Amino acid sequence: MQTLRRGRIGLAVLAALGLVAGTVPAAEGKIGYINLAKLFDEYDRTKAMDAQLEKKGQQKDGELQGRVGELKKLREGLELLNDQAREAKAREIEQKTDDLQRFRTSTARDLRRERDKIAQQLLKDIEAKVQDFAKANGFAVILDSRSLLFGQDAMDVTDEVLAVLNNKAAKPAAQSN
Repeated sequence: MQTLRRGRIGLAVLAALGLVAGTVPAAEGKIGYINLAKLFDEYDRTKAMDAQLEKKGQQKDGELQGRVGELKKLREGLELLNDQAREAKAREIEQKTDDLQRFRTSTARDLRRERDKIAQQLLKDIEAKVQDFAKANGFAVILDSRSLLFGQDAMDVTDEVLAVLNNKAAKPAAQSN
């Protein structure tokens, strides 16, 4: 449903551009498109944040494994205990099992929230850089390739914007409308 809605929005944008193109001289601006997913995935800051989140995830996984090991040790000695001690130990094991499940859930939720927050920040940064790139290179419109049914390769400015994002020398955009 979301894809269908985006497709309709993209068609509306393209239709509006078609109407405008007939009334606005071509010299006033170029049209280009980007692959936003590629920009996001290949952006150096995205890679750095992914590595940082991966490290946090590994730390939390190490803590989780430690808790699992502790629980296994508690279960191993359970059979050797008398009935009263076994019952107390079983309650302790049950409590630690519940704690372990809460830890798993909260850790996954916290990492997901942090990832989402970082992704939003990165997307805002990408959007600002795309706008700066468009203004600096005379583009009237830069679309996301997900909204396009067709776009000539010459109008794809993804690599140029990626170079700007990653502070590498960007070749000037030579595409024209």
